[in-house]
Amino acid sequence: MKSSSKKRLLLNIGLLVIVAGLIGFIVSRDADETESYKTLYDDSIGDNAKELVIHVKGKDDLIIQLRDDIWYVVKPSNFKADKDKVRHLFTLLSENAESNYGIEGKDLASYGLDTEDLSISFNGVKMIFGKRNIVTGKRYILKGERMYLISETISGLMMLGEEGFRYQEKPELIPVPVGKN
Repeated sequence: MKSSSKKRLLLNIGLLVIVAGLIGFIVSRDADETESYKTLYDDSIGDNAKELVIHVKGKDDLIIQLRDDIWYVVKPSNFKADKDKVRHLFTLLSENAESNYGIEGKDLASYGLDTEDLSISFNGVKMIFGKRNIVTGKRYILKGERMYLISETISGLMMLGEEGFRYQEKPELIPVPVGKN
């Protein structure tokens, strides 16, 4: 074999090893990212939440319960709840946590998590809402001994209180006859 052919063969083998290494790196990185995907849902909530408790500082706790497949606000008043708004609360459980940390040694006040001004419980599993991160706009949420950074869209609904969940009949749409011209 000529020396130029030998050099070319060694160069091709070297390039092949580099490409294989890059592919291996990308595949392992994708696997790591999949494993790090974390949400606020956990098995202690159960497959079917039947009670939600919303706490807003300065207001009575709002308790929403599932009875015979219908959601009801049971405290402070008692009425049928708007199922779409209740369903919206459950979106919090599936939001991707950008990051999560153990709270040991953390100054919870700097995250707005030292007091319970706004919280929600799903079947007794409480999540306390803290401040928004000024850079990402995501909210700090404390669940148990971990703090999460989450995109959430339910805090405004929670702060409306019981009136935000009152079921209202949707008016029927009456077809308008189209006249002949």
